[in-house]
Amino acid sequence: MRQFLYWQIRLLLRPFLAPWVPLGLQRFWSKVAALSTKGPPGFCIEELGGGLHKLTTSASSPDRAVLYLHGGAFVLGGLGSHAKLAGQIAHAGGATAYFCDYRLAPEHPYPAALDDALAACRWLLDQGMKNIALAGDSAGGGLALAAALAIRDAKLPSPCALVLLSPFVDLALSGESHHTHKARDPMLRRAWLEFGAQCYAKGEPNNSPLISPLFGDLRGLPPILTHVGSEEILLSDSQRLAERTLAAGVKTQLKVFEGMWHDFHAHAGALPESAQALEEVGEFLKQHLN
Repeated sequence: MRQFLYWQIRLLLRPFLAPWVPLGLQRFWSKVAALSTKGPPGFCIEELGGGLHKLTTSASSPDRAVLYLHGGAFVLGGLGSHAKLAGQIAHAGGATAYFCDYRLAPEHPYPAALDDALAACRWLLDQGMKNIALAGDSAGGGLALAAALAIRDAKLPSPCALVLLSPFVDLALSGESHHTHKARDPMLRRAWLEFGAQCYAKGEPNNSPLISPLFGDLRGLPPILTHVGSEEILLSDSQRLAERTLAAGVKTQLKVFEGMWHDFHAHAGALPESAQALEEVGEFLKQHLN
């Protein structure tokens, strides 16, 4: 099954994730590809307005909140492509997910996505919620980290934890794995990540701390769990982030899943590695949201 999914992604999804493919087609195909993601038991979506949605499952607790920020290189993705993955994570942690369908570039470049994420955080705080974790995959993982930095600097109540899945935290694309893994990654290619980074930064330096939070001051952040696959082009982002957060005194866990690719958590129900990864995410969330 692992090899079947690997080649399915490489042959059916990767060709559409390219800067020369019309963006509308990329966005459409990302939703089609997400049809294979399974929702958790009792999965339900409630629209709250302002791009925010409440995701509940049979295991949801109203006292535990996970604000989820989706991936897509800041140019695609949303509720249609990532809601089930967010639901799986919330289900594993016995939490309620709040899905932030933030504005996308190039129509809405930086800081639109960050502003939307911070507005969602403030809304949750205004509801009296205290047990809040930030989670995200790929660009959403980078956005979750940037939001945590902005929350700290604004002296708002800190989230309890961060869960980062294959995070895209260096939009300058300076990591070694961009060269060593360019033929191994079945989904992502450097040219597409460059396209997303250019659309999002739009004239701002790509290594600015709130665009590429890898280069920010990482002190004072909550505990972080990072998952990444050994085959992905963004492997260096996770490895360097773990090094820098540990050096900054942040409690950090990094798990590299051998043979896995970008966003492999979305294959829960089809891959044992995905189920294992989600179980670990759930235990981490339960530990810190209590």
